Amino acid sequence: MNVLQRKKNIEEILINNLIIKDKNEYDNYFREALSLKKDIISYLCEKKIITDELKLLKILSYEFGYKAVDLSKVEPNQDVLSIIPEQIARKYTCIAFHKKQNDLYVAMAEPRDFLVVEDISLRTGYNIVPYLSLPHWINKLIEKAYGVHKAVSVQKIVEEISQKTTEFEISKISEEKKDITEIDPSAPEVEKIVNGIFLTALSMKASDIHIEPFEDPSGKNSKIIVRYRVDGILKPAPFNIPWSFRNAVITKIKIMTNSMNIAEKRIPQSGRIQLIAGGNPIEFRVEVIPTVYGESSVIRILDRKAIQVDIKKLGFLDDTLEKFLKLLEGIGGKKNFGLILVCGPTGSGKSTTLYAALNYVNRPDIKIITAEHPVEYNIDGIIQVPVNPDIKLGENKKFDFALALRSFLRLDPDVIMVGEIRDRETAEIAMEAAMTGHLVFSTIHTNDAPSSVSRLIEMSIPNYIVASTLKAVLSQRLARRLCDDCKISYKIKPEEIKVFEEYGIELKDESILLYMPGGCKNCNETGFKGRIGLHELLVMDDKLREFILKEYASEPIRKFAISRGMRPLIVDGLIKVLKGLTTVKEVLGGNVTER
Repeated sequence: MNVLQRKKNIEEILINNLIIKDKNEYDNYFREALSLKKDIISYLCEKKIITDELKLLKILSYEFGYKAVDLSKVEPNQDVLSIIPEQIARKYTCIAFHKKQNDLYVAMAEPRDFLVVEDISLRTGYNIVPYLSLPHWINKLIEKAYGVHKAVSVQKIVEEISQKTTEFEISKISEEKKDITEIDPSAPEVEKIVNGIFLTALSMKASDIHIEPFEDPSGKNSKIIVRYRVDGILKPAPFNIPWSFRNAVITKIKIMTNSMNIAEKRIPQSGRIQLIAGGNPIEFRVEVIPTVYGESSVIRILDRKAIQVDIKKLGFLDDTLEKFLKLLEGIGGKKNFGLILVCGPTGSGKSTTLYAALNYVNRPDIKIITAEHPVEYNIDGIIQVPVNPDIKLGENKKFDFALALRSFLRLDPDVIMVGEIRDRETAEIAMEAAMTGHLVFSTIHTNDAPSSVSRLIEMSIPNYIVASTLKAVLSQRLARRLCDDCKISYKIKPEEIKVFEEYGIELKDESILLYMPGGCKNCNETGFKGRIGLHELLVMDDKLREFILKEYASEPIRKFAISRGMRPLIVDGLIKVLKGLTTVKEVLGGNVTER
């Protein structure tokens, strides 16, 4: 290849190889990728516009003039991976995969950038041999590699201090660093342990951290157990914290919140920690409660960058999604108003669904305002108000959802979201807002969609107001999603056929294949990776409104709604079982550790 030949850019390569039709199409995809903070190659592969990734790799390898590496077939040694610092690997989208004497083989998204190659060489002291690889392959290996390294490092710290028998002095706890991935080797052990607990949670993509003290009467096996909730299931950490650190760990966490009283150990306390991890802002919502063995803590992880706000990616069946989107449309030329509720237990994804709905209707010509306790994720273009009932505004006034809603009605919004309808006052104001031409979103704690209608009426809201203002109720749960890389097909069992028949699903072919969890490295041998929503959408129509005026008990409403086309939540789940997305036991809430 002529070294003086001008480098082709990605746009030219994709168009010349007929992967993209023309510049206009490329520009559209590029803008979409930019809005999602993704590179164009990763975005096109994720959207399945590029389906043959190995073919793309060969094309880029030829055009770039560099050898390529398929990282799916590479198992780098941890010592090799650690040669390039994590911050540099993420900054340049590169990762070391092999070492031979003084040569370090590095997979790069852009191996043609000799300045980057030179920088890595200067930082590591090795002669860099650049190889081409796809950016999302590299990023996946970065997450896997450095995540494992963090978990192992915490284990190493714990092993080093496990022989300590004295109480750790609180005075040795230093202030936290701005980026918890930059752990100072000379930092106090408690700081390294707490940061390591957080980093391990992020590498496991956990939603919650549980830190629990357990005392053995003999004193030999007393320890602090750390567990992580991953895809709804609690998993033990690969380490336990020595008993002598029970006060220091919780105290360090309290200090990081900047709001908790470290001397108070008799009452529950709440706080928030805002940190940076790998350049990403992460928020931790902290709850500390006294137990008979000392203070225990549960920490909810709110990764602002990880929130999934594309409503089309939340696992709705096509017809359910179509119905739900119709409820959201109509703003602009046709005024859209009414109340849309999302119900389900804690941790069922209600907030994510609400954020996705808000993001769907979010446009420059629409004013959206929310009242949340707390604000979990920030969305551009939406005014989000953090409600705080602890703020007293007089003898009988506090800054709660009801007060926030009253003020919203004077701010000329088109769309209002209130975090939760908990009482009659909030329900009344939400109904008033819906009746006066606003589209209102909220959540309510009920078991299913029909029960939400009954719950509103039980709050002393007249049934004719509920019937006229309620647009729809979406009930949802989360089930673990089968790992696509290792799920195993099998012929449907007779007892499973009975389940489908019991819920009115006729199977035309009784030799149909279902899937069970397998187990591979990509899913940590669990057979499941991520979760999928199960949905029950009750859409109000004239007949249902007439029925509610006469009858508001949940069971009659349920039967009538099903006759009007509502698909029950379990039926929705069983259809997803037939699609190979999850298992019957996941849908029915059975043995979730089924293998």
